[in-house]
Amino acid sequence: MSKPERLDVVNPATGITIATRTRSDVHREGLWHQVFHCLVLRPESNSVVLQRRAASKAAFPLKLDLSVTGHLSTGESPADGSREFEEELGVPLDPRNLIPVGVRLLADDNGEGRNRERVHLYFAMVDRPLHSYRPPVHEVDGLVEIDVQGLLEVLASPRNEASVRTTSATAPTVERSATVTQADLVEGSDGYWTVLAVMAQRALNGERLLAI
Repeated sequence: MSKPERLDVVNPATGITIATRTRSDVHREGLWHQVFHCLVLRPESNSVVLQRRAASKAAFPLKLDLSVTGHLSTGESPADGSREFEEELGVPLDPRNLIPVGVRLLADDNGEGRNRERVHLYFAMVDRPLHSYRPPVHEVDGLVEIDVQGLLEVLASPRNEASVRTTSATAPTVERSATVTQADLVEGSDGYWTVLAVMAQRALNGERLLAI
């Protein structure tokens, strides 16, 4: 039997580790911990890549999420989260290609329980077609590529929809057209999705990133 995943419990302001606990304890007690978020940007098409979470996920099954997300295990640095690329998208990423965007505190009571996360956000400029990814079916249901302006429009109103390209983890080489709305996205807090989209647009335009 595998050992329970352990996470560093941290001071939310400084990120300094103050204890280590199991993942289940962290979410049950609402302890602050560190996570890795990364959004893939495609300069060629001015778009971003989102993942559709697997149906088996405890938190937000079949909802659209950032390209790669994951908990940082005990002792890991923020950039060590790049291992999640191979685990969730089926392709490796050199951590030197990560663009740090900033750190943001997120707190909600959705998903696994009481979430208190110190989020390390990165962008990755990766100009590869959607059908070249090989997401494992136990992690990801499929991928979606959406124009960054389309994402901003979806976030502006629950009535808006945007055209996207999408693939399934069971047939990753087949791209098809679809539409998405705000309801398809993982529930955000404190305007996080909008901040992401605005910063992604600035990055794709070659503009200086602002604090998140």
